[in-house]
Amino acid sequence: MIYKVAVEDLLKEGRIKRCSVDEKAALNLMRRATKDISTARRNLSEDEDCAYSYAYNAMLRSGLALMFWEGFRPEVKDKHLTVVRFVTSYLGKEFRRVLNDYDFMRRKRHLLVYEPDVPCSKNEAAEAIKTAEEFIGVIFKIIKRKNPQLELDI
Repeated sequence: MIYKVAVEDLLKEGRIKRCSVDEKAALNLMRRATKDISTARRNLSEDEDCAYSYAYNAMLRSGLALMFWEGFRPEVKDKHLTVVRFVTSYLGKEFRRVLNDYDFMRRKRHLLVYEPDVPCSKNEAAEAIKTAEEFIGVIFKIIKRKNPQLELDI
């Protein structure tokens, strides 16, 4: 589901707050996201739930990196949803498919954590990894536009 909300609305709702741009934290989150993808790939043949969760974590960290890079932080309540809503408002309709996948993955990962009998197939986990890789690439391109010297092995 694409959330029709602007960054200003998230500020008014108290979902996010302005802060100083934190390039170091953003880059650390992006590096961690790439490790999450590697971990997801390694676990795919053995534990689909784990692979799926790590792919989702990579997307969450990338979304947070974008927020920090732009000078925002999520408030405590509903952090995961807030990151999805922020990224959706930032990226817009051009990235509708990957944003819908991200939100679906957020909800599915919640079920995997709190409802352990919810199945996750190997194919579903593999698709989650592909989506996460695409998402990380989109976020990294945005960050790199503002700092072309950046390098990140994604």
